[in-house]
Amino acid sequence: MNVGKVFLIVAAAIGLACAAAVAVIVIAKFRRGRVAVRSRAMLAPYRRALVEMASGEDDDGLAKAELSAVPARVWARLRPSVVAFLPKVRGFPADDLGELMRVHGELDAAVALLTSRSAVRRARAAYLFGLVRDPEGVALLLPLLSDPAADVRLVATRALGNIGDPSAANGVLGALRTVRGQIGLPAWVAAEALLSMGVEIAPALQAGLASQDPAVRNVCAVVAGHGTYLATAPQLRILLATDIDVDVRASAAVALGRVGGGDDAANLARYVDASETTVLRRTCTTALGDLGRREGMETLAVLLGDSDRRVAELAADSLVRIGPEGIARLEETAATTAQGPSAQAAGCALELAGLRDQLVAGESGSG
Repeated sequence: MNVGKVFLIVAAAIGLACAAAVAVIVIAKFRRGRVAVRSRAMLAPYRRALVEMASGEDDDGLAKAELSAVPARVWARLRPSVVAFLPKVRGFPADDLGELMRVHGELDAAVALLTSRSAVRRARAAYLFGLVRDPEGVALLLPLLSDPAADVRLVATRALGNIGDPSAANGVLGALRTVRGQIGLPAWVAAEALLSMGVEIAPALQAGLASQDPAVRNVCAVVAGHGTYLATAPQLRILLATDIDVDVRASAAVALGRVGGGDDAANLARYVDASETTVLRRTCTTALGDLGRREGMETLAVLLGDSDRRVAELAADSLVRIGPEGIARLEETAATTAQGPSAQAAGCALELAGLRDQLVAGESGSG
């Protein structure tokens, strides 16, 4: 009997606890709903002005003046909407919204947070400078590239990329290095930021290609290719031929396929030999197609019969990308070679090219 009473008491206590939890949830939802209603009502008079600014229709500046004058309690509720618009706009609307953030003291507050003990606050402050694309923020963000927190370094780099000031290029490249066992920036983050900084980073890239650090050389080679920095071609040739890091050599090959000249067909052809690593062979085979020069066709035709079937496939695809002359070479191989590896690779490439509409009208192999 006593045990039964204990169970009843425990069950009643659990029931009361559950009821209390439900009540708390209901009350919290009710309060959030009321806050949301009040916020919408408070922001309603300013919504049109914000849309005009974000869409670039504030020709007379009245919307900007109106939003610049809102009191602090209104701005606290308006701020999330402004922050949400900033990544989506460019040009004058972005400048105006950034100026609105400055007027309301957001950038001054962010400056103070850049040295906060909290990594989260430092990252948020860096993110804000990137959102408003404020050139004055470059000098403030560069020290964060050596921040002890990896997330802060990443956000600061992206912010510098958003700002797009080429003066930050050397700082980003320096942050790639591993210092006292601490890994620097991820390569793709640094490359993305550098590509956003425009053609004026060419001197920094050329210096980086001569760096002692392979991570720096590799990123510079990647950026040189994607950004078509033609002046880097001589250094890329040296890296392809002599660098001790296989990733750097592969990145240099990719870049040469995009910025190289006719002579680079021979340079790339040297490294498709079976004595080279599989990665480099495949990379150079693809780069010959990117280069798009007839000087590379003979090498690619030989590779159609390569023992590495992936190399053969890449060679066939490269011949397609070279254009009509490359396609003609594939058709010749498919028609005159016994049904061996070369003919198979050529035939498959022609079929795929036909499906992709890469064959000009009147050519065979288009299905």
